[in-house]
Amino acid sequence: MPRYVVGSILLVIVIFSSFGLTIIAGSTYMSSVPPSKLAMEKEKMWGHTGWNIHDPFMQGWGAPTLASKGKTIFIREGCWWCHTLLPEQTQDWTYFGAPPSQEDIQLESPSLFGSDRKAPDLLHIGSRNKVKAWHYVHHRNPRAVTPGSIMPAFTYLSDDDMDALIAFLESLK
Repeated sequence: MPRYVVGSILLVIVIFSSFGLTIIAGSTYMSSVPPSKLAMEKEKMWGHTGWNIHDPFMQGWGAPTLASKGKTIFIREGCWWCHTLLPEQTQDWTYFGAPPSQEDIQLESPSLFGSDRKAPDLLHIGSRNKVKAWHYVHHRNPRAVTPGSIMPAFTYLSDDDMDALIAFLESLK
């Protein structure tokens, strides 16, 4: 057997054993680290130190707000594909296209992002439309509110997700 094969095997054994020792030593050390003050407070109040997205005691400890959850949904669902959040007093419409009229988008397939604007600008939607029920109906069945709308219906969003999305839109003032 050539020398370099034996040396290679020994090198692999040394690397894997040192990696294993690092994992074992690290986990042993971490088990001895005392919990943080926040974890101790939560354990007293709630009975555990685990965290999940619906943890009611995370409020005030950096938990996301309803509007920030709505912003995440706005991005996740691709609302930005058709809607913009541009200041009204700028000339950005020269790049993104003029705001659409109903005739511009009826019976038209979706375009490439940035080639033109397909839906209204939402920057100040919170001050323009303050009726939560309108937003709810509009997102569940857009054609019930705006006949001929090309906006998809978001019937699959949970009520909590819909409340978060509407809170985000209401925060845009």
